[in-house]
Amino acid sequence: MTLSCPAVPIDSSELTSKAQTEIDDELVALEERMRALRTRRNSLSLVSSIPPELLSTIFVHHAQQTQLLHNPDNPDILSWIIVGHICHHWREVALGTPELWATPFLNSSQATDEMLTRSKMAPLILRIGLRYRMDSIQKALMHTERLQVVSLLFSHSDAAGSHCIMEFINKLSSCSAPKLQSLALEVGDKQTPRITIPISFPAPNLRNLQIKHCDLSWASSALTGLTTLDIKKLSSECLPTLAELISALRRMPALHTLALEDALPTLSPNTASLPRAPRAMNVQLFHLKQLRLTAKILEVANVLTCIESTTPEVRLVCRASSENPGQEWDLSLPIISRALQSCFKGARDKSRQVPRSMQLSSPSGCIRLRYSTVTKPSSWAREMSCLDLVLSAECSVILDFDFPVETRRTILSDLRRIVPLGSIEAMYFDFFFPCWDGFWADILGRGGARNLAYMQLRAPEQALEELLKSLRSRKHSVSRSVDGRSQQGPFFSPALSHLVLHDLEFNSSIFSWARPSDFLDVLIDRVNEGRGLDHLEIISTSGIFARDVQLLREVVADVSWDEYESDDDFDLGQYNTEDEEDEDEDEDEEEEEEEDFYDYDFYSDGYSP
Repeated sequence: MTLSCPAVPIDSSELTSKAQTEIDDELVALEERMRALRTRRNSLSLVSSIPPELLSTIFVHHAQQTQLLHNPDNPDILSWIIVGHICHHWREVALGTPELWATPFLNSSQATDEMLTRSKMAPLILRIGLRYRMDSIQKALMHTERLQVVSLLFSHSDAAGSHCIMEFINKLSSCSAPKLQSLALEVGDKQTPRITIPISFPAPNLRNLQIKHCDLSWASSALTGLTTLDIKKLSSECLPTLAELISALRRMPALHTLALEDALPTLSPNTASLPRAPRAMNVQLFHLKQLRLTAKILEVANVLTCIESTTPEVRLVCRASSENPGQEWDLSLPIISRALQSCFKGARDKSRQVPRSMQLSSPSGCIRLRYSTVTKPSSWAREMSCLDLVLSAECSVILDFDFPVETRRTILSDLRRIVPLGSIEAMYFDFFFPCWDGFWADILGRGGARNLAYMQLRAPEQALEELLKSLRSRKHSVSRSVDGRSQQGPFFSPALSHLVLHDLEFNSSIFSWARPSDFLDVLIDRVNEGRGLDHLEIISTSGIFARDVQLLREVVADVSWDEYESDDDFDLGQYNTEDEEDEDEDEDEEEEEEEDFYDYDFYSDGYSP
């Protein structure tokens, strides 16, 4: 028996297909209807009542804050794009805000092209990180008339990057950049020929100029009307004369930040005295807030003599070296003294602040002194040895001297007489150079800074010995006398209430003045004098044990100890295990995967998902 399916008429098949098409069309219509209803419903919410202009401003602010959190080459700098995925209205506002797209992501050609298009004629902000695409940079630099901020910091020798900057500078010499306000350029120190800012530089609104390993003509129009000038590592052929420097500074009456590193007028190696110019030749910078000078000590002093400022507070960084330290220090000291007086004045002048905190450190063998008008700056507590010379809001003065060891005592003693230490309330010491007898008296004076309440010490054992000698009371009720004599003079740091000992070493030898028992006796003496400590912190300090800390707790109410007794407590076996090496390899692989550009979806469809 043979079974057969009934024949389906052709007309019936066409009818079925037509019905399905009609249903599909109806579904599409329903989806459109639902989308429209959702849009209407969203429009009734309170957030939808925000005017588009205000919403646009909020988006731009959010994007700017996001950009502050990430390096320019980090894809997460584009995470703000998510605002366009919230609803159709927000997406339309985002797409209609050119300023939102005006900071192209120069690590992706696709992102750069899209953002340059969407930013329309908005002023552009160009910044690069360690990773970038040269074609993206070149595309963005073609929009000369729109450039507002350009930061091209090729810290390593990058021939392509240097060529790109050179083409850009050459283009600017013949093409105006009317919106350019900030320009920062850096190339490798071995770049030849060196990039040079020309005399003709048509950027009338330029206010911020920062260059490193680049040269410039001191008659350049770029040095006009600036508020920030930061020049590092000029070639010897382009170093200015003092007259050229003063002339350039006079063309910047609104200058508030001046930083010159290896870019100061030079002096003869045999200079026996600084040239004296009439005061009328000085330049007055009425708005100067920060001054950073790095060169030989006489060259720094030579420039300091010619700069006058009337602002209530000038933050000063002075980093100096010397070939003839004794003579050059004596010549420079009066000028440095006047510069410090412009930063700090006595309490009688209420318009000026006085130093509240001081830090002495020795990075790379130098002497570094930092003074702040803030008591116990939070940034100092996080890292005592900060190599960065950039001034924060908490730091008013940084003095950095790369002088021979034998001059340190003279320098520290002289600076102690210049800076008013009577107002100092907190001191941080983080140095590793050898001390000398009377070290603390030379730094702090015989009274040891009468208002000093907080001291943090990280230094060689000799510094601890000298401190314990200085902290002894005049009566010596229980502590050993120094050389068989009682202490004379004013009580050392009478207000000291909080002491932090960090990475020090006590010595149990009878010949040492840094024994735990000596420390205890000194604290007992101060208690008997009514000058006891309220807080004592002992961190990573060897030679002191639990029994010693127990005795200290009987003298000091609040003692914090990390129970570190010696280097033997540190387990080196926890490092370099096979498992950790495998984990490191896995992390390296993950980092390589993360280097790929993550597509944040530039939502070109016009609708939210």
